[in-house]
Amino acid sequence: MFASYRGTEHLYDECMDERGAMRSPWSALGSLLDKLGTDELQSRFENARRIIREHGITYNVYSDPQGIERPWELDLIPLLITPDEWRIIKRGLIQRATLFNLILEDLYGPQELIRTGALPPALVFANPAFVRPVHGVRVAKNIYLHLHGTDLARASSGEWWVLADRTQSPSGTGYAL
Repeated sequence: MFASYRGTEHLYDECMDERGAMRSPWSALGSLLDKLGTDELQSRFENARRIIREHGITYNVYSDPQGIERPWELDLIPLLITPDEWRIIKRGLIQRATLFNLILEDLYGPQELIRTGALPPALVFANPAFVRPVHGVRVAKNIYLHLHGTDLARASSGEWWVLADRTQSPSGTGYAL
């Protein structure tokens, strides 16, 4: 199955390294996929799409003028992340969530970020998501951030980048639950 596989130049290839050798986390999965064969993989992919369609698992693209619900897209082949990479990503995600929570704690508390000019007042007070009546209300364990979804991508160098953070209602939360 992977004999004819060729990566795309100037992009990081999750599966193959720059010499064309399969990266270590992919070796076992590559062998399994080869054993299943393309017909079985295609059958499983079609079955997954059928189940998604029958169960009405959809998402909305809110900027789409047609406003149609689209079937949730499922990649049959998972993204493999090594334990060492995951430790780095996990540490970064925890750091980001902690920072966002501290920002919210300040905005609903002493507002030092506004007072010192680190955040313009208009950015906060004109934002419809800022709930003025909650200012000064203490919350349990100082946890202001309850949901955090992060869109990650790889640079061509293999380095992970954060593309976006979603903190109101991250897409996919319902699927995870």
